[in-house]
Amino acid sequence: MATAVATLTAVLAAGAVVPATALAAGPPPAATAATTTGATTGATTDGPSASDLPVFEYRGVVTDKESMLYNPTDEFIFPSVFHAGAHLDDPLGEWYLYYAPHDSPGGISVMYADSLEGPWTEYTHNPIVADEWLPFYERVSHVSSPDVLWDDATDQVLLYFHGENSTTRWATSPDGLAFDDSGVAVTNADSGAGTTETSYARVVEHPDPSSGYRFAMTYMQNRTDNIRRIKLAESVDGKTWVVRPDPLVVPDAATGTNVSGGNLWEWEGQLYVIYHGSTGITFARTLDPTMTQVGPRWELHRASGVGDDTGRVAAPEIVTDGDETYLFYESGDRLGATIAWAQRDPDAVRPPEPGQDPDPLRERCSGAASDEFDGTTLDPARWTVVRPGTARHELVDGALRVPAYPTGVAGAALPLQAVPAGPWEVTTAVSVSPTERFQQGGLLLYRDDANYAKLDLVHGSLGPRVEFIWRQNGTDRNTGFDSVVPPAGLGDTFWLRLTSDGTAVQASVSVDGVEFAPWGRTVDVAALRATGVGPFAMRGSATPPEIVASFDWFRWTPTAQEAAACDDDEPAVEVEAVTRCLAGRAYVAVTARPVGDDAVAVRLATPFGERTVADVAPGRSAYQSFATRATTVAAGEATVEVVGADGVGRGTTTAPYGALTCG
Repeated sequence: MATAVATLTAVLAAGAVVPATALAAGPPPAATAATTTGATTGATTDGPSASDLPVFEYRGVVTDKESMLYNPTDEFIFPSVFHAGAHLDDPLGEWYLYYAPHDSPGGISVMYADSLEGPWTEYTHNPIVADEWLPFYERVSHVSSPDVLWDDATDQVLLYFHGENSTTRWATSPDGLAFDDSGVAVTNADSGAGTTETSYARVVEHPDPSSGYRFAMTYMQNRTDNIRRIKLAESVDGKTWVVRPDPLVVPDAATGTNVSGGNLWEWEGQLYVIYHGSTGITFARTLDPTMTQVGPRWELHRASGVGDDTGRVAAPEIVTDGDETYLFYESGDRLGATIAWAQRDPDAVRPPEPGQDPDPLRERCSGAASDEFDGTTLDPARWTVVRPGTARHELVDGALRVPAYPTGVAGAALPLQAVPAGPWEVTTAVSVSPTERFQQGGLLLYRDDANYAKLDLVHGSLGPRVEFIWRQNGTDRNTGFDSVVPPAGLGDTFWLRLTSDGTAVQASVSVDGVEFAPWGRTVDVAALRATGVGPFAMRGSATPPEIVASFDWFRWTPTAQEAAACDDDEPAVEVEAVTRCLAGRAYVAVTARPVGDDAVAVRLATPFGERTVADVAPGRSAYQSFATRATTVAAGEATVEVVGADGVGRGTTTAPYGALTCG
């Protein structure tokens, strides 16, 4: 446990905004009709896990810019693969790959090949859809982001594309090359007030046969806050669409400010929504057929950074042909992208995602300034109070009870602890139930009455909201991304966390005291220059009745030195052993996380082999997936031995694994 805490401290010191466990968490910080379940960890209690996702290996570039006949802007985006040979009588090749430049003039283009591995030949009459197509639309600045599928009802190819960014269009063709009809599918007006972009659509057959719809569309919505989300629409005929009011996927700390390129994909019987973020990484989330239950966020693919495999991995398109599975995607920077492809490596084993924080509430090890509120008054060695003459907080039954003062921050009594220099993290458990306007309680990061950031549950003008509001020189940063409908499952007691890497402060919220979801946008440390942090409650005026916010404790994540002091009673290593099926064969995967501050050697042993990993640094793991070379494996035990740099053994630990039958 303490090692996990020390690891967190090291991660923060290295420049991360939130700890791995917080980065991994859901739900995302925005209102959504879809329910996000679970955290983004490597395993779930039942159903698929991150380790079930395929591992892709970079193979090369499809659109060689120097040889392309139609190349107006030296960039190509948004690949869409169509199995022409399965639907067309005399196609140019077995497979068509649609793509486009994005910048003006754009232009929907196509290549063809007899194998998904190429070679690909450019169609000589590109673009097949241009920036002007009368009588369907007059000249637009560009057309781009093609997506193609077959319509069994009409025996035609359906094409979707955008132009302008405010409009997603449809077109039909008997052969996938000559398109003869077009119309508008979805516009900004369909996406809700404040929408500024409706583009980058993908369309598939609807995964829920009982829905009454034949098609489902994912597309990117931008709003006036300049934060991009993935929306969902449904259609009976592929031309007239009904847009669901709330986004399917919203950004979080791992994706950055934007998400786009949403695509529905089925793998081994499980439906996923796959997409990319501003960070240039492609992610996957499980999705139920009704598209209302969205699972944890798992990393699907990122560039290796080796050779030509660098930059963004965006707009994912996954195609399976026989035993082979391929990933086509945008590669490289946004304004100079090209179409690349990768192939599934059936022998590769995906490393586990970050595991569950073993001490999420810092119950087993916390920083020295932490307070359990088990006294009768706040310790003046830890706490100072702004406006102590009006303070009415009290310690009762092991909790700090703060009344909702009839003011804003500028009039409330504020118990505060000093903000440390460098990385830090503080967590509290709060019980508060605001029911009238401006009643609120939470955590306050404070410099003065005109400069602060507050993370709280508030009853606002539109109802309950969880908000992370930064007030700078008397002006609030307050948009739909900062003040959000509370997450599903928020009860009478919930948990709030502020995490600083020394550069930015990230807020996080937990509904269960286990998984923390990043909330809102970060606050710049240098700009805020906060000196104090602590619990608060207020109600803005005397009009709403006074309520009380109760805080069970106030805990700091320990520094590396404080965590080391907690190590004395800890085991030498934390071990996890699991069985899983890969390509019809059984494997035993063993992960060992040494506890301590020194590099050690770790020996992993099972009946199917052993591996020694030298020089495992603090906070790192040793991992090996052992092949049983059989379709079944009996329950057994893995053994892990830790040896220090001095050659002295630090201990041996075993971990059981379950029986498994594959195939």
